[in-house]
Amino acid sequence: MKTTSRLMLGAAFLAASFAGGASTASAEEIRIAVGCPAVPVCADWVFAEDLAAKLKEQGLEASVHVGGALGKDPELVDQLAQGLLQFGVTNFVMINEIDPRVQGFIAPYMFDDMAHMFRALDETDLLASIDENMRKQGVRIAALTGLGGTVGIFNSRKTINSLADLEGMRIRAIDATQTKLIEEWGASSVVIDMPEFMTGLQQGMVDGYVNPPVVALIFQHTDYLKFYTDAGSGTPFRSALMSNDWYEGISDEDRAKVDAAIDTAKQNNRAWTEAAAQKELEQLRERGVEVTALTPEARAEFVERSKKAWPSLMPAEAIDAFLAAAEQTRR
Repeated sequence: MKTTSRLMLGAAFLAASFAGGASTASAEEIRIAVGCPAVPVCADWVFAEDLAAKLKEQGLEASVHVGGALGKDPELVDQLAQGLLQFGVTNFVMINEIDPRVQGFIAPYMFDDMAHMFRALDETDLLASIDENMRKQGVRIAALTGLGGTVGIFNSRKTINSLADLEGMRIRAIDATQTKLIEEWGASSVVIDMPEFMTGLQQGMVDGYVNPPVVALIFQHTDYLKFYTDAGSGTPFRSALMSNDWYEGISDEDRAKVDAAIDTAKQNNRAWTEAAAQKELEQLRERGVEVTALTPEARAEFVERSKKAWPSLMPAEAIDAFLAAAEQTRR
């Protein structure tokens, strides 16, 4: 999904193919694509399996395709827009290319924890207009799903107790928008795709990355990243995306079944996220990773610096709306 026009072309193509009327979901297999392997620590796979199980329970055919078998995230989104794929669980960057306001949900220290972010999703209309913009491109946001605990800092060199400890370090950034945050923290940033991260680490291009614990556990990076700072600096999520034209083209009965399956998988993910967060730090320790908690004073420094990066993560005009939603749903 490199350009909006590609999505619009796919949506237009599929709209024409559905001109004859509604199709029946039960007459075709509903394919669900995820990038990670079929492992219990991967929230994407767990969500996909829950979704498929509920669809099957209601008489629909569904299958889960793991390990990027159906393509990388941009390729999945193109397939969704063209109706060649029904569901894909992808990085939030796929939504960000259309509507960068989505980064408000992961903005460091915007929400207190994952439960707080989920309340903002459920009790405000923050996601509605973002989803509307996605639908114009042929893709619908089925859910934003949790991964486990909040975001911290992994590195291979030393204990990070404060912002001062980050000076002189090179931290991998997921994209150009995250570089501003890392640089506000006082480190250098290097944009590297995850498949190339280990090569970059071994060649000395980077010293670590900013991620939730589950990432290092899934990819077994704990063999190399022996220091983790539990900074609580963001509420990580993945995006469960669905083909909008496919969804609108199926019968009302099947659409209700799909809605029910999405709701079941989403609620299961909320419970899974909470349970995962409670045991991830101990799992890191069991793998020989030193886990560091920030003092209140150090955390306050991180909060202050991180807020300066918010305008680079999302449109400045969206910040007030997210702050209001965060305050409204704070417990």
